[in-house]
Amino acid sequence: MTTNRKVDKLLNQKNKIESELRKIREECNHAQRTVKQIPRGEGRQTDTRWVCDECTKIVGYPSQFDIDKFLNKRKK
Repeated sequence: MTTNRKVDKLLNQKNKIESELRKIREECNHAQRTVKQIPRGEGRQTDTRWVCDECTKIVGYPSQFDIDKFLNKRKK
């Protein structure tokens, strides 16, 4: 298989997976969520966000109180 065909096949698989993931996340009610550190792009920086425990979708920004509580919990 040529490199070009292999790349096309992998990109097609990636698109199908992303589409299925998007559908699952749209149907999820995000009932349970947790504050987590989410990587920001390719670097080592992270953002603190609410993340759904079921579908792992980022669902919001925690308050400063929630961030402090999360950080204190991590220290223990």
